[in-house]
Amino acid sequence: MTGRDVAADRHGAASAFADRIASLAAQAAATRERFDPSALDGQDVEAVELAGASVTDTEEAALVAARDGLGPVVGLYVEARTAAEPVRFSATELRQLHAATSDWLALYARCHGVETDPDVTVREAAEALVATHDITDVAALLTGLHRR
Repeated sequence: MTGRDVAADRHGAASAFADRIASLAAQAAATRERFDPSALDGQDVEAVELAGASVTDTEEAALVAARDGLGPVVGLYVEARTAAEPVRFSATELRQLHAATSDWLALYARCHGVETDPDVTVREAAEALVATHDITDVAALLTGLHRR
């Protein structure tokens, strides 16, 4: 069953973005579950894969989590909201976008040594992106790490 089928089965018509949303949400959940930034501690650290990139330290991992993890989630939302034809997300799609946003933010914070379970909507992240024009600033603001 595709992301579109799941969204349509449970909460009305799925958008044209359903499969991409399901994929982004699954990637975010899997990455949050398996990625351990402590694997990057120490002198002779081997590169670790994160969001399709090889990282060798926690600062780089935080950047990748924001840029290559959170960025595509927020980018999809902005793309849909600025499309010529209005896009209506199903309730399932909105939950998946919310979960993916929160998963990437939790991972970003974890890379900075902070364990948190953020409750941030993709809309909040998109609004912060419009204000800052920088996805790493968005991640820092929405996790409270900008105050450090």
